[in-house]
Parts: sequence; structure tokens; C-alpha cells
Amino acid sequence: MFKKTNFKKNISFIIFLFTISMGLVLPIFLFNENLIVITSPSMKPTLNIGDLIIKNDKDPNKIIANEKYGDILVLKGPQYFYLKGFNPIFWDNLPINTIIVHRAIDKKLINNTWYFLTKGDNNLFPDGAYRILNISVNNILVEINTSQGIYIPQSEILGVVAFKIPFIGYLNIYFISIVLIALFILFLYLFLKLLKYRIKIEKVI
Repeated sequence: MFKKTNFKKNISFIIFLFTISMGLVLPIFLFNENLIVITSPSMKPTLNIGDLIIKNDKDPNKIIANEKYGDILVLKGPQYFYLKGFNPIFWDNLPINTIIVHRAIDKKLINNTWYFLTKGDNNLFPDGAYRILNISVNNILVEINTSQGIYIPQSEILGVVAFKIPFIGYLNIYFISIVLIALFILFLYLFLKLLKYRIKIEKVI
């Protein structure tokens, strides 16, 4: 006969474990502004989708700009590029508040303000170095000028990438799915427990 006290102990432990887990995970991914999850392949192979990056502040004067070894910048979003005439269609109409993580490949000082040219490691050209000349029914005529990329001011920089943790960011990308799967497993476990079923795993040779 199923004992009610055992059921209460099991459900209490599961709820406690689930609450603790969520209490640890949620603040990390929802409230820590220094943690950012990579959701685009534009920085491959340096940064991949699902990587969790940690950013730090850095004096713009000390930011390294180089196509291979430059600092990877965390930018506020594409709004500045759009305002400077970069067509949103090149970035699939990315919302203006979507954080961009690209490498600084060049920099220049104008009126005591640093401006940076950026580029994704997986992209062929610097950000803003291409524009639409003409759009027809079947074709889009694009002009590419690598010397005419858009330099973004230091005020648009949120920080630089300090280091990354591979794959852990998938917890954020698929957070809702993970929670639903966890809940399903919990309910299945409780249902089997209620019916006094036992799950036994055996090695098949």
C-alpha cells in the first residue's frame, strides 16, 4: 500500500530541489548585466552560439583594435549603424536594442572621442561597409567598400569580452523548454511513484 507520508517527503524534496535550482539559475541569466549569451554565428569560431561571455569595462584609450587580435566589443545595438544609413535588411531587421558582440579592427580619435570600426570574425566585411544601390523584383544591387565602414563612438560600447564559458548559454536560450522538460520529468516521476512503479535501468549486451 502506498504510504502518504513517503509521498509527502518525496514531493517536498523535489519542490525544494527545484526551487533551489531556479533560485541559482534565474539571477545569473536574468539579472546579471555582465553576462551575455551569444545567439549569432557572426563571431565564429571565436564565439559560438550558446557561449556565455562575461564583459568588463575598459578605458577606450586602451582598447586594442586589430583584425586578428583586437578586443571584442559589446555594443548597445545596431541603432547607431541604422542612424548612419546602414540598411537594417543586412542584419535581418535586428531590433535596435539587440546587443552586438564584434571585434574592434580599427580606431581613431576625433575631438577627444574614440571611434571604433568593428567586424564579426565570421563576416567578410566591416560593419557598415556595404549599402544598397538598387532593389528590383529579383535582385538587390549592393556596393561594398571596405574603407567606408561605420565607426562607432565609445559611448555605444558597453564593455569588452573578458572570457567565455562554452555552451552554458544554451540554458538561457532554451530556458523555457528546459523548465517544461524538468516539470514533465517531475510529474512523470510522481505519477509512477503514486502507482508504485519502479524504473530500473539494465545494461543490454
